[in-house]
Amino acid sequence: MTPNQQQEEIGKAYVHAVAAACGFAVGQWSQDQGCIDVTISADRVLGQGPYSKPKVDLQLKATTQDVVNEEHVAWSLDITHYDKLRANARVPHLLVVLALPDDAQDSVTHTIDALIIRKCAYWVNMTGMPEVTGQASKTVHIPRAQVLSPEGLTQILTRVSEGATL
Repeated sequence: MTPNQQQEEIGKAYVHAVAAACGFAVGQWSQDQGCIDVTISADRVLGQGPYSKPKVDLQLKATTQDVVNEEHVAWSLDITHYDKLRANARVPHLLVVLALPDDAQDSVTHTIDALIIRKCAYWVNMTGMPEVTGQASKTVHIPRAQVLSPEGLTQILTRVSEGATL
């Protein structure tokens, strides 16, 4: 397995663990469908929402590169992927970036008491982002406050269930 494949698999494990902690289902696509790697959904109405079975589509990225600064996470997308993710859709398209330690070998630690994935993932809603012309790529800035944690994921799906914007 290449280092990039290893990072990708750790990213998938992170998302699965966060969703499982919330009791949410993770659906994986056998093919990359429009830059969507997984769909996360709840099986019920959340919060005060009128919408049952809220869901979000995720494009997952994982990296050992230094992409996190004090205010945001910077991730460059080629313009084709940017356009697919920003397209209007009923189900929000989230870009999720997992920032891993410098050495991917340090990403996962196991003891008899804990399985730990080091560092964390950040998310941004790409749906409805502005069109970009004349560029081959677009750097997306993800606020550091938008952590994909069990609490964060529950808040995301609750807002979707309530029909609110992310």
